[in-house]
Amino acid sequence: MPTLYVVATPIGNLGDISRRATEVLSTVSLVVAEDTRVARKLLGSLGVSPRLTSYHRHSSSAKLERIIGELSLADVALVSDAGTPGVNDPGSEIVARATEAGVTVSPLPGPSAIVAALSVSGFNCDSFTSLGYISASGSKRRKQLRIATESDLVVVFLEAPHRISATLADLSAMAPDRQLVICRELTKLHEEVWRGTASEALEHFSSPRGEFVIVVSPRPHDSAATKSEVSAEVILAVADELRGEGTSTRELATAVSERLEIGRREVYQVLIGRR
Repeated sequence: MPTLYVVATPIGNLGDISRRATEVLSTVSLVVAEDTRVARKLLGSLGVSPRLTSYHRHSSSAKLERIIGELSLADVALVSDAGTPGVNDPGSEIVARATEAGVTVSPLPGPSAIVAALSVSGFNCDSFTSLGYISASGSKRRKQLRIATESDLVVVFLEAPHRISATLADLSAMAPDRQLVICRELTKLHEEVWRGTASEALEHFSSPRGEFVIVVSPRPHDSAATKSEVSAEVILAVADELRGEGTSTRELATAVSERLEIGRREVYQVLIGRR
């Protein structure tokens, strides 16, 4: 049975491609890429020229089935524009469908902007929460940031340059003293790892360029925020994050109360009020 290889590729510096990834990309029948122009540049630097096809968020179900059809004949490699496929990109749809079809799926680990940012943050990242790309909607963004600022874990997320100022302004209003690590253009020529508060970041990144990864330090244990200050909005957002198939309201209330360190009764009342 052919194999679908999920191949992590560089997030900037082409020298970060692994030897194993190079070998796989040199031998597979087809490479599926989010953007074939980006993939062609990488493959050209490796001196290989496999067949290429695209798969992105707007690809049709028919395109997905054609890719699965290819997997019935030969090995296929899946790559993203940068980093690890299936993480904040549509590659997960191919992996899910390939699994349904009984195809062997094999990961080739490597670069990840999120993991790279966490590794240089200096925060304790034994446990962390990733929000992926933060929402473009102001209200949804603030809801996500409220979760980030009230979390006892390190929180990491991605942001685009044209939205970074609004995000930092919201963070400054919610948690003015919270320490952030902001990584810009990781592994690229103008790589920058900056540390400070959101208000300081607003001044520093007054003319933002490049892609950003923001790491938010955990809520201090001596924070002035009290348990009663956790809003229903935050409780519901965390409940949505933790809810699993078949989870009862009581079980969910317990999980949310442990995550937010608030009373289970308080959480339960919010959850049943949502019905």
